[in-house]
Amino acid sequence: MANNVQRVKMNYTTGKGELVGFITLTTPSKQFGTYSASILLSKEEGETLVAKLKELRKEQYKLVQNKGTLKDLPCIPYTTYNEATGENVEDAEGRYILKTANKAFNKEGKLVFKPQFINTKKEKITGDLKAAEGTIARLAILFEGYKAGANVGISAKLIGGQIINLVEYSGGASLSMDAFDVEEGYEGIGAEAVTTESKVEETVDEEELYF
Repeated sequence: MANNVQRVKMNYTTGKGELVGFITLTTPSKQFGTYSASILLSKEEGETLVAKLKELRKEQYKLVQNKGTLKDLPCIPYTTYNEATGENVEDAEGRYILKTANKAFNKEGKLVFKPQFINTKKEKITGDLKAAEGTIARLAILFEGYKAGANVGISAKLIGGQIINLVEYSGGASLSMDAFDVEEGYEGIGAEAVTTESKVEETVDEEELYF
């Protein structure tokens, strides 16, 4: 959207919900250079949020002189794919899914933003969050109007959040040691795991989180 066109904005903090799908909270995806998370909202919260977003989208439409095509909202009823029937099935609880994302880099490839997350004690989480599906969290979102070509809509930018219950992504299949017994023989000690943090210049925008 052109810089001289105004954008409507609304800060929002979700209730507790389950994260699903592709999740990159503190390390941007290599393919798109973005942070992203989708969270399941209760039916009540989803319906209330959708009503607010429709009004926000209407305001953005007015700002562009009622010209363009209205795009879908980032919050929609949650469905799952049924492999047996080949159809999408509505969620039994009537939940909604809110899809969020935010760019990490500017056009020059410099890191300019990183979401901020806190734990249940409201302490800042400094390490890399490798969250997997099933993680329970609350997300801080900036809803912002846009006009891209002929399309007018509302984007949901991930600002940060609070991790309630972390399900950590292991990067592969997990191995259970319960199937093995203690045996005589090799007693070598495995090598310690080494972690290396990427040293990139960060000009992170500090956003206040309300939890």
